[in-house]
Amino acid sequence: MATRLVTRARLRAIAPWAGLGLIFVVTSVVVGLLGFVNDSERVTIGAHAATMSPTFDGHATLDLGAVLPRLRIPANTPGGIGVNIDVQETDASSLTELLTRDTLIASQPDGEIGRIKQVIQEMAVDNAVAGAGTGLLVVVVVATLWTALGTRRRQELWHLVHRHERRFEHRSIVILVAMLITIASIFGPGRMRPAEVPPTQWQPLFKLLPELSFDDRLKQVEVASGFSATGGVGIIRTLVETYKKSTQLYGQLKDRVADVAPEIHQPSEQETVAILVSDRHDNIGIDGFAAAVGKAGKAKVLIDAGDDTSSGESWEAFSINSLKQHFKDLKVVAVAGNHDAGGHVEEFMRKAGFTVLDSKPVEVAGIRFFGDSDPTKTGLGSADSPGDETIDHQSKRLADIACDQPEDKRIATMVVHDPSSYAESAERGCATLLVSGHLHRQVGPETRVVEERPVTTYTNGTTGGAAYAFALGYTLRKPGEVTLITYQKGKPVGLQPVTAGPGGDVTVGAYTPLPS
Repeated sequence: MATRLVTRARLRAIAPWAGLGLIFVVTSVVVGLLGFVNDSERVTIGAHAATMSPTFDGHATLDLGAVLPRLRIPANTPGGIGVNIDVQETDASSLTELLTRDTLIASQPDGEIGRIKQVIQEMAVDNAVAGAGTGLLVVVVVATLWTALGTRRRQELWHLVHRHERRFEHRSIVILVAMLITIASIFGPGRMRPAEVPPTQWQPLFKLLPELSFDDRLKQVEVASGFSATGGVGIIRTLVETYKKSTQLYGQLKDRVADVAPEIHQPSEQETVAILVSDRHDNIGIDGFAAAVGKAGKAKVLIDAGDDTSSGESWEAFSINSLKQHFKDLKVVAVAGNHDAGGHVEEFMRKAGFTVLDSKPVEVAGIRFFGDSDPTKTGLGSADSPGDETIDHQSKRLADIACDQPEDKRIATMVVHDPSSYAESAERGCATLLVSGHLHRQVGPETRVVEERPVTTYTNGTTGGAAYAFALGYTLRKPGEVTLITYQKGKPVGLQPVTAGPGGDVTVGAYTPLPS
């Protein structure tokens, strides 16, 4: 005789567990969703402090205050998840400076978009964990009460509830009334109050400025209708024109890399390529070009020799966000420069997953790196001020550590910001290749033999095209340079600079073999 798979006894045994599982799922989802839609996070976006709140309207909406109109763009995220960004204070000294800075950052938004997605994901995970914790708590409480009542008391309560003649009808009425009260309490108050302000009307940006041409990204931007949009049309037109100039130059530079790619040295299967950048000084526009050069040269590592910012302030996190986004497939080795001083930049780098050199040899992608951040502190337009040590002291200290390494663990590449910081190590021959930035011009490569070992020093020109300490703009103030470094079995064997010109031309320098 066949045994029935589903029996009343089995259902009775499974029912409590199924009920607890259902309670857990429902409680977790409800609490998690309610927490998520009511959550907010204060972050740094672009050059501003901002408060982010998740929505389900499928748009990223920017509230720029009372003067400028709100903007929104489709978020293109699963589940229609969107975000409201309440843009708040900044350290810009004037409205013109602020708007120009914001527009230039918006012309290269990948880093900030990546940061926003990261924050939303973190908020979703936090609330999912909170929901699961609440669901577990409710399950424990229900299970405890169920067990504490005991079988006999539960049966008495069951009979008490079910002995009435019209028990089914009464229970249905109670449940229906409870549901109606709940729904009315959630949706009723807002419906009963008359709307004092009509709902926001949105119009495409290209309709507001029909005389201008727009790229595909700008065509998706919508502007909230009203006085702030029509009254600020002149400001908006200027911002759009600045945006277009920026995207045109940096887009041209990025596209030109494909044309010159045949001139870029291609590594063998035994070789690894790193791309060296320095002195970007907030110019995130150049990052697309640098990433394209790295891709053309098959780079696996990014070496950042510092001065990614101009003043080391917390609002300059966008510069590190951009590096993280454009080089997300590469391992990153970095130091902070004198304009990055203050601790914020190194903190952003570590949060982004960069390997920040701090006077300890490390191996990345089979290459032994060593270095440290610049001890000098220099603000935007201010004079140098000493840090915890002088450059001379750092140079001697780093040389002592580098020279103390065993021969089989010799430093392949020493990375500092100021070339003076590797002077002692180069003099004593304690590293094979020593690279830096700071001077805003290329120096080297210069090779000499110290105790029968070749030592090469090299200073990369400014990647951001910075004439001084600030490079964020829709044009390059001087040529922007990156350098491809080729390694074989962890040892540097060649250098090749690639330069972006202010006019949109790209020049590939000669590949220089390094003595092994």
